[in-house]
Parts: sequence; structure tokens; C-alpha cells
Amino acid sequence: MTQSELAGFLQQAAHYPADAGKRRNALFAQTATREAAVLLGMVCRDSQWQVLLTRRNAALPEHAGQIALAGGRKDATDTNLTHTALRETAEETGIGAEHWQTFPHFQPYYTPSGYIVSPVPALCAGNPPTFPNAAEVEEIFYLPLSVALDTRAYETRTLNYNGNRLNTPALPYLHYDIWGLTAMILYDLADRYRQHRQASGACGLPF
Repeated sequence: MTQSELAGFLQQAAHYPADAGKRRNALFAQTATREAAVLLGMVCRDSQWQVLLTRRNAALPEHAGQIALAGGRKDATDTNLTHTALRETAEETGIGAEHWQTFPHFQPYYTPSGYIVSPVPALCAGNPPTFPNAAEVEEIFYLPLSVALDTRAYETRTLNYNGNRLNTPALPYLHYDIWGLTAMILYDLADRYRQHRQASGACGLPF
């Protein structure tokens, strides 16, 4: 996929419905009060688009050791959610805001820990060096976008919350277990891309 094609999709992606995410949101809507944003960042590495992911520090009080998109809670000084996602990404990975082309953020996702998380899609045409913040990030790694966009690559797991059960996506990749909100955002990205290709009359997989 060319940069122009990917940018064209991301410019429109927020307009496509993400039904799986909406079903998940219904479980947590009443508890979500704190705004946050994550960067759904895609960089061009080894001649292919790849998604920037982190493995969180195992000593963190929340979501320790989990696979995550870079991001965090919105500060009072942030001008908007895109600012939040870019600031947090720079703090966690060392990749500054100047490297990213951003697009309209997706519908927010609610979490059982009380956050309202908005994913901000972004592209980086290069492969900037990373400097992980050891206090927050154990590891930075990359997931091929071709894997993330292939709905067949996802498993189904059952989420239990307050007596409710919901099937949610999980994405195994190498030795990584991508689940929870991160897997949900990636799966919804794949579903949006499927709808985008249908709308444009494309057939089959693009990779």
C-alpha cells in the first residue's frame, strides 16, 4: 500500500462504523470519566508499513506488562486529544510530534479503569530512532500493518465484566499476546479498512 493510499484511508476511517468496539463500549460506559488518547502510529520500516506498539513496564500500577499503543491521560495543558497522543508518544518512545502526519481520531473507547480513550491515527514516512522511557516502557516493537488489517489473524476471547459476557478480539503475533483495548482498536481498524475497500469497489486482500 502506498503512502497516498494509506493516508486516503486514514482520512476517511473515522467515518466508518466500528460495531465491535461499540458492543464493548456498552459494558463500560457508566464508569468512564477521564479522557485519554493513544497514537495509532504507522511507520515505514523494511519497505512495509508497521504499527508502533509498546510493552508496558511490569512495575506500573495500571496495565503492567501489557501490549499497548503509546498514549495516556489528557493533561490540562493539552490543546486537544491529538496533542495528548503526540505528547505521550514523545514521552514514551522518544519520537517527536514533528515526525507524524495525523488524521481524525476514532470514536472513543471506554475502559473498566474509567478512561475514555480516543485513538489518533498517524503516519510516519520514515523510521525514526526510538528512545523508550524505561519508567513506562519495557520494549518498543512493530506489528506489520498487513497482519493488523487481516481479520483472519485475530482470535476470539470472552470478556467477563459485572456478570456480562462478550466475545472480543485478540491478536497473537510472534511471542506477543495483544489483547484488551489494543486488540480492539486494531481489529476495528481492520474492519474500517474492509468497509473502505468495499466502498471503493476493491476486491480481495491488498497484500
